[in-house]
Amino acid sequence: MHSSKRRNTRRAAVGSVLFSAGLFCGTLIAVPKLHRALSTEQTPVEMTCAELVQYGIGESSVVRLTDATIAEPSEEMEFAMLEPDSSSTAPLPVGTGMRAWMSGDKVAMAKATIAKTLKHPRSRKLIDQMVRGEVIPRDFVGASMPQPLKLSPGRDIAALALEEVKSTGTLTAFVTEDPTSKWIATSAEYIGLELPEPFVKSAEMDQYSLHPISQTETKSNAGLWVGGSALAMTLGWLLCSSAGWGLWILFCPIAAIVGLFGLPLRSGRGNRVTWVLAFFVGVISLVAAYGLAFVLGGLGQAQSMWAWQAAGFIAACGGTALLLGIRGSVKTKRSMVLSPGSLDDLIVPEKGRSKRAKPSKKQKRAKKTKGMEVDADQYATTGVQQDKLQETLTKNASYSRKYLDPRLSVPANAQPSPEAMEHNVLWQKADFEEPLLVEIGRGDAACHATIQVGCQNLILGMTDELDGKVRLRMISILEDGHCLISVDDSYQDLRESGANEHATLSVHESVTAPKLLAKHLEKAADMAEQRSTGLVTLDTSEWRDVVLLTERLIKSVLHDEGHQKWDIYDMSYGRFAYPIQPVRMFEEAAPV
Repeated sequence: MHSSKRRNTRRAAVGSVLFSAGLFCGTLIAVPKLHRALSTEQTPVEMTCAELVQYGIGESSVVRLTDATIAEPSEEMEFAMLEPDSSSTAPLPVGTGMRAWMSGDKVAMAKATIAKTLKHPRSRKLIDQMVRGEVIPRDFVGASMPQPLKLSPGRDIAALALEEVKSTGTLTAFVTEDPTSKWIATSAEYIGLELPEPFVKSAEMDQYSLHPISQTETKSNAGLWVGGSALAMTLGWLLCSSAGWGLWILFCPIAAIVGLFGLPLRSGRGNRVTWVLAFFVGVISLVAAYGLAFVLGGLGQAQSMWAWQAAGFIAACGGTALLLGIRGSVKTKRSMVLSPGSLDDLIVPEKGRSKRAKPSKKQKRAKKTKGMEVDADQYATTGVQQDKLQETLTKNASYSRKYLDPRLSVPANAQPSPEAMEHNVLWQKADFEEPLLVEIGRGDAACHATIQVGCQNLILGMTDELDGKVRLRMISILEDGHCLISVDDSYQDLRESGANEHATLSVHESVTAPKLLAKHLEKAADMAEQRSTGLVTLDTSEWRDVVLLTERLIKSVLHDEGHQKWDIYDMSYGRFAYPIQPVRMFEEAAPV
């Protein structure tokens, strides 16, 4: 229990970090890089700085400013907004709102501390990445105030832009609208924070961010940023969504909020309806991502909006995470179906008992050995007369022929093939008994098959070989007599799933023995819920009855589905019968 909680906490913590990193890098770094890389093919438009401020971005977002020069950020940074105001050292006012609180002595001390920290030499690298150069006309003379044209953040960007202006006399740059100042001014006004007057006036103007075209990333570099950010965000989303509930949500609130996205698929909650709906939602999210990023956001186009592009990136990651989450939900569902607790819910309890007692391994071995001896003596040389014309009659689909049971026997000295043993071993790991080798004969033809009962005696697993190919079959029987049969696609005459009132035949393509078992149990759980019943427990000694019943039921399904023509008559096999009837409880022999 504690290890599970720790595992959930670690998963949520890692998912929260990956999601946050992917979200930050993807929306603020990768998407702008990709937008600039896709826009490099546009033809530059020559204009002056005043024309850019007056008319804004036109048909091309790449402009060549003919009268631009660069005002580099000063080496000694100004921290006017952070310097304490000598007139604001009065005691902290009470009940006068955020504006009064921001002018108190405690905030003045905080401002002084931040300013001192930013002036420290170790903070220089961080400051150099944050400062921005300004683009102004060469003959501009005016007050020292923020300009509407600013370069991308970074002192090195400003130095390279100035070098380009000195060498060419122009500045060719990629231009985007920069609403940052407006957002800051709006937020400050909302919380009652007083900003410097020059900053407020500049925020009222349309501002633009310029990135030198010579420093624009290549498409491959931008693609790596987008791919890495999307991978981190998607993986983080999956980890947050798969972590179970616990106290970790108090320490990882981001992961808890993000994890709500995958709640319908978490912990094996999903079923076929949920998976189909999730698939459509995931596909719709991917389609919406394209519309948000390219149609509304104008990714790679002159008229663009970063917010829509970022929303498209998030929608793409969410859709991908949802599609991948379906796969994880399917695997979780199968592992839960194979759990002992899930199998207990499918068992039909015996009369007078709440649950059938599970026999010990010693009892299983003794019962199996006794059954083999009796079957070997009774059925080694006997059998029912077979339909020798089956191969000829199969070619004429319009000819209806009488169905006869195959011949079953237990050969004295025979070994299953290595291929069949591989499947038998895999089933034994899922609590199946050791395989019993039998022979199935029709006329002069015969093939070997292995019989195994397992999963708390709810399933009979069977393999048989034809032309060197091993075929897999799993059988379960409901209390009302309805039979569930799951096979792989190795049967030549069983290519499509089908059903009638007696049986449900499910054909699964390209499945291994464990996957066939999981799919069969999923189908059994669904059918038991639909028919409001459970699965009957099978005894090892009943293998002959179950196999003969299954062969007859398969032919009835093929007949009703129109694939073959058969005359099938009523028949009883111990507790089971065709047509189906409620199955009697299996009563164990009283101890001697």
